[in-house]
Amino acid sequence: MSEIIKDTKDFEEAQHLVSNVVYVEERLPNQVFKVPFQNKVVLDFDHAMSYGFWNEVEQLTGIFDDSFVIMAVLDPHPVNYYYTEFSQYNWCMLNKGTTSDEYWNTLQQSPIESPADSILSNSEVIVWLPSSMKWALWGERSYGICVLGFSDDIGDYKSESWFTMDKAITDLVSLNFRNYTVPDEIISKLMKYYSSIK
Repeated sequence: MSEIIKDTKDFEEAQHLVSNVVYVEERLPNQVFKVPFQNKVVLDFDHAMSYGFWNEVEQLTGIFDDSFVIMAVLDPHPVNYYYTEFSQYNWCMLNKGTTSDEYWNTLQQSPIESPADSILSNSEVIVWLPSSMKWALWGERSYGICVLGFSDDIGDYKSESWFTMDKAITDLVSLNFRNYTVPDEIISKLMKYYSSIK
């Protein structure tokens, strides 16, 4: 129930949806969401790239009655690099009914000629976007985090894997900086844009 996008028309349709919700050229610590999500929480990037993460995605898709989730790698570039090199995109459609096994296999799937170019191994910036567009997840490997924005329709749902941004700066983001010291300018931007929590 999950498939790598190979057709250009399918890619362009998915790209249109993604660019309606996020600023595809932006990067953290700047604002990446076009949609003014009321709530934002943080997850560990490595957790989002794990076998077990699909269970959380299923919970979210169930709450919002999503029929699919687009997983879109923005860096490396899906066209200039990935399609040019491999005649397919580093984007995939994760349809309702996708299993954890399928999610994990999709992450590990790579072009035959380049095992190092799987999403799991070679993805710096990734967006997960569902059909409802009522939530979106933005991940950046260099910061070690994903930011989940979602609407109030989520009800009382919470996850143990969620961090507040201040906690994430201490426990996750700092690991990616020299002497574990995150520059003040980056802290202030992350807190300004992503500190809301349900």
